[in-house]
Amino acid sequence: MKLSANIRRMRKEKGLTQEQVAQALGVTAPAVNKWERGASCPDLALLAPLARLLGTDLNSLLSFREELTGDEIARMTGELYEIAQAEGIDSAFRWAEARRQEWPGCDSLAVSLSMTLNGLLFTLAVEEPEPYRRRLGELNEALADSEDRDVRDQALHLLIGRHMEREEYGRAEELLGQLSDRWPYRDSLKAGLLRRTGRTEEAAELWERHLLNAATECYEALVSLQELALRAGELEAGRRLTALITETAERYAMPPGTAPAGRLQQAVAERDRDGALSALRALVEGLNQPWDDGGLYPHLNGGDATPVGAVLLPGMVKSIREDEELSFLRDDPELEAILAPFAPPDGTHRP
Repeated sequence: MKLSANIRRMRKEKGLTQEQVAQALGVTAPAVNKWERGASCPDLALLAPLARLLGTDLNSLLSFREELTGDEIARMTGELYEIAQAEGIDSAFRWAEARRQEWPGCDSLAVSLSMTLNGLLFTLAVEEPEPYRRRLGELNEALADSEDRDVRDQALHLLIGRHMEREEYGRAEELLGQLSDRWPYRDSLKAGLLRRTGRTEEAAELWERHLLNAATECYEALVSLQELALRAGELEAGRRLTALITETAERYAMPPGTAPAGRLQQAVAERDRDGALSALRALVEGLNQPWDDGGLYPHLNGGDATPVGAVLLPGMVKSIREDEELSFLRDDPELEAILAPFAPPDGTHRP
């Protein structure tokens, strides 16, 4: 971590303003601001007084060794858990603070310790957790300004949960806007905030989208796994995955035309004419049907009777006719009977 980030983080942890630091060191507030932005550095003569003011030492302030490995951090959080179980939460907090003082420039360690301590407050059923939560809040406020995006997101997550618990919804929403789009729990936090603030329709729509996206991701993973299994000649594994693909598409009311994908891949691998034709018929006919979401996605579907995949059909038909893996069906009149109603406008097809 850079000196500028260290000064900013340690100042916030001590609860000092830039003006207070400036006054204590006999410099101006803009000078401190420049230190924290990395636009300039403190004079050498100021480093020792600055370290004392921030409650640290020169080695820590200057971060001569900046980071720990992931394994080292995991071992420390594991040891923290064991100390909490054996000696109690107060000992755990003291031990964590000592590790932070030892590695002040390692934000990854700090946020891992914070998350572990936050969980321990719950699992140990601490009778008076508020003083500990305040200490964690101060740490997380500092970490929310970290240069490391993952650390920043983890700290913000903890802060948002804290503010929601205290019904400080305005501040929670403000912090929510600072989370990166890649944080996997962003939508969950947002939906929880919407629900708590009475915006239930928005929360429901968000959860429906989350469910459909998760189902789609699971479906795509199963289709890809089946493809890999079939390429390796593992037909029995392909059959098991076919059942899972169909079940996933039906259980989570995915848009029509998705369920037959596994059946089609399996039939092509086995050169099963009847199975392939049946799957193709279900696929193209499904794409020409309205989406029956089974009541799972009313805020997304809205009862629209328009066939969701109709716009895809001409291109889909052309792709099926040109797919070399389906060449064993190329001259089959039943295939043409299935595709003809949905053919591209120019009517092109294989003889």
